[in-house]
Amino acid sequence: MPSLWLPTVAGYVLREVGRSLFLTLAAFILLYLCIDFFERIPRFLQHDPSTSQVVIYFLLKIPLIVGQIMPAAVLASVLLGLGTLARRAELMAMRACGVSLWQIATPLLAAATLLSLGMLAWNEFVVPPSAARSDYIERVEIKKRAYRNQFRQREIWYQDRRGFTNIDFFDRDQNEIQGLTRYEFDEEFRLRRVVSAAMARWTGASWTTRDAYEVLVDPQGGIETRNLEAGGLVIDETPEDFKAVYREAEHMSYQALSAQTRDLAAKGIDTNDSRVELWLKLALPFASLVMAVIAIPLASRHSRQSSAAANVGIALVIGFSYWVVLALTSSLGKGEMLPPIIAAWSANVLFAVIGAIFFLGSD
Repeated sequence: MPSLWLPTVAGYVLREVGRSLFLTLAAFILLYLCIDFFERIPRFLQHDPSTSQVVIYFLLKIPLIVGQIMPAAVLASVLLGLGTLARRAELMAMRACGVSLWQIATPLLAAATLLSLGMLAWNEFVVPPSAARSDYIERVEIKKRAYRNQFRQREIWYQDRRGFTNIDFFDRDQNEIQGLTRYEFDEEFRLRRVVSAAMARWTGASWTTRDAYEVLVDPQGGIETRNLEAGGLVIDETPEDFKAVYREAEHMSYQALSAQTRDLAAKGIDTNDSRVELWLKLALPFASLVMAVIAIPLASRHSRQSSAAANVGIALVIGFSYWVVLALTSSLGKGEMLPPIIAAWSANVLFAVIGAIFFLGSD
């Protein structure tokens, strides 16, 4: 076999799959945006937003969408690209000329590895700023919610009519505040009262607090500390107000989430969920490589009679199965039934093993 033949085959296969990836990714993004648009637009129209605000909001969501759908796009594109070669009998011709499945797969796996590493960087440097800006447009510019400055990513600070308030952590799922401290000043900006609560939980109409107390400072510098009874700490904000500064884990960079996790752990707050999310930030980009490992041997088995619809159907089944397993293991990890690293990587390892078994049975 000529020495240049294998690089020629590799380039040809990469072009075919790359073309399918571009088209598949564009179709998935368009489908995602259409579904998201029709889901959100009724709520947006209640606030009479401008067209530019809505357009910019959805454009800024594209980086996050790309990160979420890339594994499915890789799976579908490999099945479609190699499936096309199989229908044209080109894969059969390559195998007849002595090109093994491993030789066909090597450039695709190398490209998938580079793509996975690229998605790591994408999620670290591109997604966080675009997601933060899209959240700001939705909650502040469109829904007209009051803007609360977030001075640091791992804490929430804001100013209200009583003074300055610091929140260590807000659990948006439980509508629970952990570690609240308020600093109240007089008209001459002298500290008069410090109020703290270990925890505050939203009941649907108001907040109930636990371990709340106040420190009173008189003009002469005297200090008095006393516990607060139920209802003694008034919090004007609702959970929706705090969500205006809340950032979901997938909207944060690995460094930011890691810093937040360390800070919360130092304050004695449970960080198990955050540690699972940290490992997921490393595991999810490599789902693209795992999908390629599964798709290559599957596509190589297709005959000339295989249809594109059948390839898409296979991609949907495999992709759905992967996300079901990932959701299950992530839930077990957050429920402290699995260590965070195992919870995050189990789906990748399981499907990579399945792909390896397909490879061994194909060559």
